[in-house]
Amino acid sequence: MKKLFSRIQKRLVNLSIGTPQGHALKRINTLSGLISGMIRKGSSHLPDIGSGIQKNTDANSKTVAAKRFVENKWVDFDTHYLPYLTAFLKGILAFTQLHHGIILVIDGSQTGKDNATLMISLVWQNRGIPICWYTKKGAKGHFKAEDHEKVLEHAMQLLIPLIPSNIPITLLGDGEFDGIGLQQMCLDKGWNYVLRTACSTILFENGQRFKAKDISPDVQQKCAFIPTVEFTKSRYKYVNFVCWHDIKKHEDPIFLVSNLQHPGDIIEFYDQRYSIECLFKDLKSTSFNLHKTRLKKAEEVSNLIIVAALAFILLTILAIKYDQPKWRKKVQRVRKDRKVLSFFTFAYKLIDYFLDYEVSFNFSFQFSKNEQDYYYPFD
Repeated sequence: MKKLFSRIQKRLVNLSIGTPQGHALKRINTLSGLISGMIRKGSSHLPDIGSGIQKNTDANSKTVAAKRFVENKWVDFDTHYLPYLTAFLKGILAFTQLHHGIILVIDGSQTGKDNATLMISLVWQNRGIPICWYTKKGAKGHFKAEDHEKVLEHAMQLLIPLIPSNIPITLLGDGEFDGIGLQQMCLDKGWNYVLRTACSTILFENGQRFKAKDISPDVQQKCAFIPTVEFTKSRYKYVNFVCWHDIKKHEDPIFLVSNLQHPGDIIEFYDQRYSIECLFKDLKSTSFNLHKTRLKKAEEVSNLIIVAALAFILLTILAIKYDQPKWRKKVQRVRKDRKVLSFFTFAYKLIDYFLDYEVSFNFSFQFSKNEQDYYYPFD
């Protein structure tokens, strides 16, 4: 685990704000150890992630060090995640063909027994990349419209300086995120949105009131499109409505609202919303078991997600650099018709192979032009 720690620690120090010294450097060293422990142990429990800390101390002392990190008031998103996320995004955006622009997804998930996390992710390779999040006490469905707008505002502050103004950005979300405030925020920034809405949602077409469930598409066409409706009793204007029912995919119709002008685009974008489910699965059951954390306080869970998100990004980088048949053969059966392992699972198994067989490897939050052949379009 020492070799993994040293690689991670070097990258974190190089991209830190300023030159970390004293307590700041100690926190970077601890963070590097926690990431190492999380990757190697596949767990979010403090004893397991603490095992990656490179100190000649007993197991209990490492657990205490892990506990102190997640509850430390000086550990925050801007210092311990944003610099590395920014470098990573600059790399993949520079070498990715943005056929459909930037696609973001907002959704919530249970993180531990007592907390839920609302997250915005970026769609890449049909998976999600964690951008920002908000954790609070309670269950997944307890987020308010104000919470949705808060985390979206955070994402906007992060992404707008990084993304050229001519690249379209589209936000996707399920039914709980169809609030007027969220729609208006997207319009104010020139973003597109595709949001699911409830079957009971009230809409108006040319002043005539109807509910979403009153609309059903032709069996052959699979969708019904009504442009420029007024949304809910508030009669929020200029919303486009789609009823989509592909009986081969969905038992019940899916009702969508958007500012996009073509129903085919609306459906195609919404179909990528599932990528955040893949992300939550990767952070939880596939790898780090984030949902099993015993931490009680929302702030501590949020700091634990920093560790998991950085581990996720590092493994994504590893997959980008080594996604070649000669390496896939080391960890899986290679088939010509499809990839047996997902992008993330491949990386998760590959790093074990590298460490177990002492194979030299490299990962970095920054990319060179020599690596551009390893990058793939968002779609």
